Amino acid sequence: MNNLVVYVLVFASSFVHAARFNTCATGEVCKPQNECEAVMKITSKGGWTPQERAYLKSKHCNYVNRLNHFCCASDTKPDHLPEAPKCGIYFGDRIVNGEDTNIDEFPWFALIQYSKPGNRIGHNCGGSLINDQYVLTAAHCKILVPKTWKITKVRLGEWDMRTNPDCQEDFCNDRYVEVPVVNILVHPEYYFEGVAQYHDIAILKLERKVEFSNWIKPICLPVDARIRSMDFTSHSLEVVGFGLTETGFTSPVKKKVELDGRTQAECQAQYNKAGVRIFEKHFCAGSDNGKDSCNGDSGSPLMKFGNFPHSKFGHYMQVGLVSFGARRCGTPDSSGMENLWL
Repeated sequence: MNNLVVYVLVFASSFVHAARFNTCATGEVCKPQNECEAVMKITSKGGWTPQERAYLKSKHCNYVNRLNHFCCASDTKPDHLPEAPKCGIYFGDRIVNGEDTNIDEFPWFALIQYSKPGNRIGHNCGGSLINDQYVLTAAHCKILVPKTWKITKVRLGEWDMRTNPDCQEDFCNDRYVEVPVVNILVHPEYYFEGVAQYHDIAILKLERKVEFSNWIKPICLPVDARIRSMDFTSHSLEVVGFGLTETGFTSPVKKKVELDGRTQAECQAQYNKAGVRIFEKHFCAGSDNGKDSCNGDSGSPLMKFGNFPHSKFGHYMQVGLVSFGARRCGTPDSSGMENLWL
């Protein structure tokens, strides 16, 4: 507690002398420091990075009664994001140890389509449909790709890239839907250091609202404070995508893998040799049997299935997204890095 007080007071002093306040963005409110969880996570520890100092400065909005105030997310739940039972729905049999998905699994998965030189197209990242017009993905899918690549569309309802529509035995889906992307919003504090990504989040706005079906549905986001406070360390989690397989080739069929949540200490220990710095917004997930998420799965959702608030029969909740990991995919005891954006 003494350390917490010292850090808060030192921080307060620096801002009193600065005396420059910022206007909060839409969806934010100016709150006392001790009521802003994101700020307290930084000020309660020492050794702030330049990026953390810049973040605190950008969020400083007032100083009242000897207490700093910061722009913080509003407690009001966003009305444009669905909650269970209207999201994360799956009525089929969950086979968590399988590799190929069933044709109707993970209907929120989105393929990010790029236009490339020579009239070529490619699908090099994944994402998740979070409502009828927005897709969540990784910022590096926009920033770190070749400059000649441009995100143009999102493909929804895809299962087998070799056919359209797709069939699994005698069960067939609808044709996939491709929707143009009209705007890309990258997290304003995104940056990278080598392989490591920080605030690796982006939102794609689609040209039009999509119609939900058995093959296209949104995933739940942790808008409820009770879910945001949950610790998913040691929990069984799932990742889905068309990424590199153990043979090094992209799979034509949507794959899934079960991973375990890891502690911050376990995560940092693994990445120390690579000189990668882990911070509180990172969340590690991996396995001991050579399974992980690989290149091509960037931006894909990290998910937890369970009986969350408002959910009577179990729903999928997105708790992170694929950001970075081991350079060699599928190596034993590899822990892929998921950016925890709760």
